[in-house]
Amino acid sequence: MIKKVFIDGEEGTTGLQINERLEKHPNIEVIKINSNKRKDLFEKKEMMTLADLVFLCLPDEASRETVDLGKQLNDNCPIFIDASTAHRTSKMWSYGLPELSNEYRNNIKKSKLISVPGCYATGSNLMIFPLTKMGLISSTHQFIIQAVSGFSGGGKKLIEYQNNNNSPFFYYGLNLNHKHLPEIKFHCDLEHEPIFLPSVANFYQGMIVNLFLTIKDFEKESSFFEIENFFTNYYQDQQFIKIKSNNNFDFPDGFYKPNLIINSNNVEINIFKNINSGQLIISSNFDNLGKGASTSAIQCMNLRFGFDETLGL
Repeated sequence: MIKKVFIDGEEGTTGLQINERLEKHPNIEVIKINSNKRKDLFEKKEMMTLADLVFLCLPDEASRETVDLGKQLNDNCPIFIDASTAHRTSKMWSYGLPELSNEYRNNIKKSKLISVPGCYATGSNLMIFPLTKMGLISSTHQFIIQAVSGFSGGGKKLIEYQNNNNSPFFYYGLNLNHKHLPEIKFHCDLEHEPIFLPSVANFYQGMIVNLFLTIKDFEKESSFFEIENFFTNYYQDQQFIKIKSNNNFDFPDGFYKPNLIINSNNVEINIFKNINSGQLIISSNFDNLGKGASTSAIQCMNLRFGFDETLGL
């Protein structure tokens, strides 16, 4: 059965990517609003009456306004999948990272309100959530995260800036309150927000998120030595996640690059460990525009409609 989908914010980076993939999806018909009327609330409401599902690729406040508009349709309100930050810590919304647990996956399958994680939060939560959920590391631990993203992650403004300035590399978020931190703390049930240092380099898409640990951070020292098996077992049924460690790296030119995975919903969790020093880096590598945004949203749509999870991906 064909489902009708409306992309509110189709002109943005994430909206364009979703639209491109859905045009090839065998079970989806994308319905479009007249570009001159895309901010007309009456026209937008009309589109929602026709749609089974609406992707929200909007700023936070605009997403909230659109959801309120949809709720006026009562039983005819469509399913919402929101790519903004607006609803990621709301208990009324399902968090769109099904790999975290069966509970998260099942919530997506039955929810009419689904919030897609932020790109940095995707990489961070896939590493931290299993560690705290399974008790390897205490939820009181002060996690430290560093990341680098392609400049497409900043949307049209940053893409324009980078095209004009060709900056090789820069840090940002230096006030230590990046907008993805609340959802990391919330979904990993942490006592403290992580210390997080994001950065952008001169490549278009792809990203790496790094988590720094030592053997002393684990509740049991044995967990440090068994960390590869732990993550392999935790994600063994998740087709989009692969675990690699010191023994099976095969990087092009021998270098670990943030743009190795693009145009994809896949995530590689790489484990770099020195058993002599008791030091460990757990690192997630994925596409900031894919699993960090558009393909994650489509994966959630597939789950919600009962489609094959890989369709369109």
